[in-house]
Amino acid sequence: MFDTLEEIAKRDREKARLEGEKDFAIRILSKRFGNQLTEDLKDKIRKADEKTIDYIGDNLLEITIEDLKEILK
Repeated sequence: MFDTLEEIAKRDREKARLEGEKDFAIRILSKRFGNQLTEDLKDKIRKADEKTIDYIGDNLLEITIEDLKEILK
């Protein structure tokens, strides 16, 4: 019924980790694609779920801007 402080802290750490991964992906993709990585795409990355962010992170070096747009639809 009630979450323990430990459970709340774990959830907060996981959320912070995911947010960090999103920020990292945006920084790297901004360097790769420059102005092709629009604010709209950045916002979609920020709103993406963990599975999508993991996929993007695993493929940062190979992903194309077209792939990214398709993934974030």
